[in-house]
Order: sequence, then C-alpha cells, then structure tokens
Amino acid sequence: MESAPPPAWDVAIVGGGPAGISTALHLQAAAPGARIVVLEKQRYPRDKICAGGIGARAFRLLERIGVEVACPHVALDAVALRLAGDTVVVREPGCGAVVRRIEFDHAFARRAIERGIAIRDGCAVVGLAVSPGAAEVALADGEVLHARCVVGADGVAGVVRRLAGFARGALRAQVVELDTEPAPGDLPRDTIVFDLATRALRGYAWDFPTLVGGEPLVCRGVYALGVATEQPRARLADYLAARGLDASRYRVKQFAERGFEPGAELARPRVLLAGEAAGIDIATGEGIGQAIEYGAIAGRYLAGALADDRLGFADWRRTVDLHHLGIQLRLRHAAHRAFYGRRRATAERILPRLGELLRAGVQDFAGAPVSGLGVIRGVGQLVAAAVAAI
Repeated sequence: MESAPPPAWDVAIVGGGPAGISTALHLQAAAPGARIVVLEKQRYPRDKICAGGIGARAFRLLERIGVEVACPHVALDAVALRLAGDTVVVREPGCGAVVRRIEFDHAFARRAIERGIAIRDGCAVVGLAVSPGAAEVALADGEVLHARCVVGADGVAGVVRRLAGFARGALRAQVVELDTEPAPGDLPRDTIVFDLATRALRGYAWDFPTLVGGEPLVCRGVYALGVATEQPRARLADYLAARGLDASRYRVKQFAERGFEPGAELARPRVLLAGEAAGIDIATGEGIGQAIEYGAIAGRYLAGALADDRLGFADWRRTVDLHHLGIQLRLRHAAHRAFYGRRRATAERILPRLGELLRAGVQDFAGAPVSGLGVIRGVGQLVAAAVAAI
C-alpha cells in the first residue's frame, strides 16, 4: 500500500496582517528551508480599523532579522495620560510610531514576498480538517492545501478559531474611532494621549497623531470594555464636543476586540493561534506591536517543532506565558481589573506619583533597556502612594 505524499507546505498561515507576516518572517529566519504559505482573505492594500500605534519594541524585533517596514508614519517621543485633574507626560525619544494599517500591512507583506515567502491574497479559507499526518485547508475557490500545520493569525473573528473548535472567549471590548483635524489643546504631534479622565467610561479615549494621504490629522477614539454596558459612539461624541469638534462631520469606524485570557486554550494538534486570534492586551487594546511579538515567538517555536516533528503544540501556551509578551499580557489583565474596579478614583490619585513605574512602562513599549533601579524606586513610590491613599 502506497503512503500518502508529504504535504506541499510545512506551515499554512491564515491571516496576512502583522501576526501572520511576522510569524512567516521569523520562521524563515530560524528555518530557511521551511515551506511557508500565507493566506490573506482580502486583496492588498486592504484597510484595517486601528489607531495605528506601534511601540518601537516591535521594530527592534524586526531589526534582529534584518526587516525594515518603510511606510508613511508619525514618529513618537512621548506618551501622555490624562487623568481627572492631571496630565502626566513621559518622554522617551523614539518610543514608537503611528501608521495607517492600509500602508503598513501592505509594506510588511512586500518584505515577506521579497524574501521568497508565498503570499496569496484574495484567498478566503472556508474549511479546516486535521488528520494524523496533515492539516487540510479548504479555500473558497474549491482548492485544498495540505500543510504539516496551520497558524491562525486571522484576528478577533478569525475563521481558524471557529473551524478548529476553540472556545469563543469571554472578554470583549468595543472600539470606535475617526480622524479629525488638529484641535486647540492637542499635545505636540510626537505624543500619543490616553485620556482616562471620564470615570463613567470603563475604558479610555485617545488622541494619536496620524497621516492620511500626507495630511497631518489626529486619530481620536474610545476604547470601552464590555459590549452591553457602554455606548462608545456617544462617549466619543462627548469627547469630541469638549474639544470643539462635531462627531457627525466625520466617518466613524467601529470594531470589537478579544482580550488575552490567562489559561485559555491557544493550540490544538497541528493548529496554533497567534496575534489577535490568541488575544491581545485587554487593558489598552494594544495590538500591532504585540502581534509582531507573537510572530517572533511563534516563528522560533515552529522552527523547533517542525524539526522535531512535535506538532501537537501542547507547550505553546506555556511558551507564550514564559515569554516577555505573556508576562506583560497577564500583568495588564490584572491591572485592568484593578484600575477599572471600585477603587478607580484611588488609582487615579496614585498614578501621577508613580513616575518611575510609568517611565519603565514606556521604556518597555519602546523596547529600551528598563532600569532595574528605576523599577525598585517605582515600587517604593507605589507603596508610599498606596499607604498615603488609605
């Protein structure tokens, strides 16, 4: 009896956004002979609703494998927090950038194509079947691809998550955004602003400097935890009105987020999840940088798994948990529960006194070395502020 031919692909990556392309590039860097195909449902250049902030940590990860994504952007040197009665600005030159996803994702995919990675856009996945020897990926045009394994990097409503039988997940957030002209009171254009001043909002508003067709605009929006209790469009309208802007003049874009859930299933035999499909930071909704970091972890992990034929992926969850990304996601998951709970007013009074911890957080966003002494001082500030607040 003849044995079945080997799968044509080692890895089929579903989703051609930052997580999928990062996974492909990092896998190729770790295993140059890997046969990789990326399947993107839409045609590039395609848009994605997103504020577009990327911490420089992501760029540093890509630099390690010789990848630069050249596209229009606004360089960032500071992060600001608006609280009730106070604004805290932490400056860290070169801490990140703001991009438009229609431009960034297309440029990122081109870098992968230049390195010989097969990118198939306009290629919708409609079926997935896993057997002991391979994974079969059915496409909308009737073609079936055979791969040794599949990566679901297709976002919050990704088809891989559903077809592979992963749980839907409980944590959700709503996001609404729009682009406006600058307004009086805006901070300098090298600064992204997180506005936490509205305590009635279980979330925050934001102002991110952006470029739309070369025109300097500001992406403004509201990130609201929960899908039933908040009214993000109304919150956004109020936020704009306070700045002399009429929300009805702009096109509002709305989408949902799935937050990282500690302990949730991230893999099944021959299928693993990465990026938004696996869950991103529920506290802030940060996505692009974390998606690229997911890809960096997944690429190295897959290189070893393919070499050893360990495609059950039983330790993928643990691999993420032990990495910087997993630690960060768990810390922010805990922080969002603490900050948005009944002691929010106390937390807001404490935050401006935590200069060292806030600086460490921005340095981490930037991928810059975090001062151990600064963290120790920051913990001291936290203890002192907490005692004073009692």
